[in-house]
Amino acid sequence: MSLSIKEAILWGSEKIGSERKRLECEILLASVLQKERIYLHTFDEIKLSHQEFQAFSTLIHRACNQEPIEYLTQRAGFYGYDFEVIEGVLIPRPETEILIEKAQKLIEKNKIRQVFELGVGSGVISIVLALLCPQIKIIATDINPLALDLTLRNIKRFDTQDHRLQERIQLYEIDVLNQEFNFNQTELFISNPPYIAKEYPLPKNVSYEPKNALFGGKKGDEILLSIIDLVKREKIPFLACEMGYDQKESMQKALSCNARVEFFCDLSKHDRGFIASFL
Repeated sequence: MSLSIKEAILWGSEKIGSERKRLECEILLASVLQKERIYLHTFDEIKLSHQEFQAFSTLIHRACNQEPIEYLTQRAGFYGYDFEVIEGVLIPRPETEILIEKAQKLIEKNKIRQVFELGVGSGVISIVLALLCPQIKIIATDINPLALDLTLRNIKRFDTQDHRLQERIQLYEIDVLNQEFNFNQTELFISNPPYIAKEYPLPKNVSYEPKNALFGGKKGDEILLSIIDLVKREKIPFLACEMGYDQKESMQKALSCNARVEFFCDLSKHDRGFIASFL
């Protein structure tokens, strides 16, 4: 006997142990049916086919193992946009929207034209900044080829909003912290780098994400410190980064002699990032 949409959501809600169990069930079922969630409420008596229920059941069981819903649906909402995400690439977080808002103000105030992003991931920072600031060009790098392929697909998703995005965002597979790179004309260096300490215990859902996008070294701030050294050495005027909640003192020490720094907090009022000016 097949289940209706309403019955399938109730079934899934009994299986999932999360605080948002009904919401997650609706997102997963909508993904299977390739519909918006409003469809589930409007047509909740429609019966699922055997194949549809099997696909939904598979996702529910994966969700019960705390696999991130973004990987299950291969979608993540960010800054009001819908991005593709895949396993092997970091899932974008709401806190990164704050970094973008700070960077946008910096770009507009200082009439910045050339931006560099380290660790492009799914492309959310570069793409949203490019949409918000149509005058800028961006060079974005990553050491993960999966991330670069994903970013290119996400750039193409927004072609109807700005058909020049592929021209304005250039992608490179390179580790600029350990390889030579030409930063000529770069005015703003931006990054949400790995900043978790190596031995920090991860929640199970986060443990599904790529370790090289999470762990910043033994203490966690090593990559951030390398970025600061690079920006100083290359004489790049502005730096915008996310950081760990407990790394403000370390960042202050690294930046104290050379920069004017504004730190900012995340939605939970934890220290989460900084904007530095080396002018």
